[in-house]
Amino acid sequence: MDFLGWYTTGGSANESDIKVHKQVCEINESPIFLKLNPQSRQADLPLKIYESVIDIVNGDATLLFAEIPYTLATEDAERIGVDHVARMSSDTGENSSVSDHLIAQHNAIKMLHHRVKLILEYVKAVQNDEVPKNHEILRDIYSLCNRLPVVSSTTFKGDFFTQCNDVALITYLGTITKGCNSLNHFINKFSVLYDRHGLGRRPRGLIF
Repeated sequence: MDFLGWYTTGGSANESDIKVHKQVCEINESPIFLKLNPQSRQADLPLKIYESVIDIVNGDATLLFAEIPYTLATEDAERIGVDHVARMSSDTGENSSVSDHLIAQHNAIKMLHHRVKLILEYVKAVQNDEVPKNHEILRDIYSLCNRLPVVSSTTFKGDFFTQCNDVALITYLGTITKGCNSLNHFINKFSVLYDRHGLGRRPRGLIF
């Protein structure tokens, strides 16, 4: 997990935030400062993001905050999750769309399981001579079973293994990228430590 910055609550950035930010700069050279105002009555999201800049004030180098514009990007899964939590936590008793969808799927799977169990019990009863054979019903069962071996076909297995390999490859690439990023941060921190001991500057950001 990478350290990107810190956050707090309140109004605009003030002097106390700058003091804390200077301490955070010892961990990360350029941390991000996020400030949330829970008492804001504005329609927009009461959130501001800052980055630190060094400016000359009265002849002295001074650390100041510069506000960063941001854009909220959400995916369908996030919007569905937020809608589900908002509706389930409200007192109206209204179900979310994802809840209705999952209930419908659960009922369909439950009905399918019940019917498959009924067919299986009938076949076992015929084998044990507990009920008379009905060739028309047995032909329908046999026809239904012939539609199922799609999962055992050569085409399905080839497509399934191809998809599994693609997913595994994406996972490995993500792991390698994360490892390279961690190694890059380690090199940056090692270079900063070397600089503090007065051994000269070393190249930074060798891995991208």
